[in-house]
Amino acid sequence: MTKKKLSIVISGSFRRYFDGISETVRTFESLDVNVLSPKASKVVNPGEEFAVLETDDTDDPRILEQRHLDAITAADALYLYDPDGYIGDSSKMELGWALALGKPVFCKELVDDSTLKFFCGTVATPEQVKKALESRSPLESINERSSVAVLQHYIHEMVIRRGFDKETPQDVLLLLVEEIGELAKALRKYLGLKSNEEKGDRYPILEGEIADVFIYLLDLANLLQISLFHALHEKEQENEKRSWG
Repeated sequence: MTKKKLSIVISGSFRRYFDGISETVRTFESLDVNVLSPKASKVVNPGEEFAVLETDDTDDPRILEQRHLDAITAADALYLYDPDGYIGDSSKMELGWALALGKPVFCKELVDDSTLKFFCGTVATPEQVKKALESRSPLESINERSSVAVLQHYIHEMVIRRGFDKETPQDVLLLLVEEIGELAKALRKYLGLKSNEEKGDRYPILEGEIADVFIYLLDLANLLQISLFHALHEKEQENEKRSWG
């Protein structure tokens, strides 16, 4: 199986340091790390507050900033290019975005801000960043703050990694139904219905069966190319219009 290529986003003051940021982009790419944003380019509006790059197809700051945030969402990590520890307001927001997503953060230098320096991650070179990301377990890519979309992507990668990617939707549905049966059995034992086992011993089994059901549900949604979040949101929009007695 081909190893998944690492990806990263670089944040920093494009207005002040874009030459250095471009060089860092090239360094990461020479290490075979895909830089999702920005692209090595040049600033076409020097002196203005929001830098627009030659590779941008719009000069709308809101659109460009949202694209950068979306790239952070998709990337494996965020790298702060912060000579002398300086990051601007946009970079601070991007740092917060990455932290909220549970993304690893690395920086060129320790951030100068007395509070942010505790959240700016590890000071590292691009080579050290690549080494650190390669040593991470795939499980470290998800956490309690992960979105449903991120969880779906993780399960997609896990299915490929474990060699289950030949299963059809019918296969997964049958496995899901089987796991629901296992969940029902675990719940029966947890509630003590015709069971003499200690309740404390039954809870981890119940948790595991719920997790198995969720895994197969995510897998089935992936196979059917369904976004569980959008499906839930649309269904709840319908439910909000109903009267509930």
